[in-house]
Amino acid sequence: MKKYLLSLTIAGMVAIFFLYQLPRTVVKNEGDSSLETHSFNITNEDAVAITSLKNFIKEGISENYIIFADSLARYYLKYGFLDSAKVVTMKFLQRDSSLQTQKKAAALLYASYERASSIKEAGEYAKEARKILSLITQRELDNLSAKTKLAMTLVITENPMSGIMMLREVIEKDPKNREALLSLGLLSIQSGQYERGVERFEKLLTLKEDDYEAMLYMGVCLLEVNKLERSSELFTRIVAAENVDPALKSAAAEYLKN
Repeated sequence: MKKYLLSLTIAGMVAIFFLYQLPRTVVKNEGDSSLETHSFNITNEDAVAITSLKNFIKEGISENYIIFADSLARYYLKYGFLDSAKVVTMKFLQRDSSLQTQKKAAALLYASYERASSIKEAGEYAKEARKILSLITQRELDNLSAKTKLAMTLVITENPMSGIMMLREVIEKDPKNREALLSLGLLSIQSGQYERGVERFEKLLTLKEDDYEAMLYMGVCLLEVNKLERSSELFTRIVAAENVDPALKSAAAEYLKN
């Protein structure tokens, strides 16, 4: 059976494999003027924006420094310059420890964690994201999104059950929490517990019948337990739908081919 045409990130979070498989060239110094990659080019518009943002934060005295630095880091993420995004993120975090800035930094580091191309790299970004997410959850006890992300950085540690238990705590507080249900479902796929995964994704589809992301993963689970007709029906629905992320539609189409 053709397994994993779609690739889960190290932590099992949502990432269709071809979304983040662009070649990555690290910009070791965010002040470096070189923005070339090996096999794709940054658009002229984005290149101009990146250069401008770098100039805005160069002296570090702008009252909008955090806004500019956050924007620059997001451009780096867009093109897969994960190390550069991290450098900029850590710099603006050092300048401002407010909750709002911590949330910006956590979002950037967590995104890098999801998009990392190796276990080692993912572990490094997860470690930095975990530190900040821990601070956020201490300051906002009911921030279930931050708690879910924190949990997903824990599942690749030496004590993965701590992360799974944290996800279950989120579900206990909010049984309809999509982010936590999706994360648990993806972890079920990662661990080969496909029947359990079907339950998680089915729950999501009862909450929102056109949750095509959950539909795709449920199709994967059904495929793995040899329920081919039902999985094919789900993949066909995704391909036929108009308002679907192109990456999800492409993944579903690939499953239908095999």
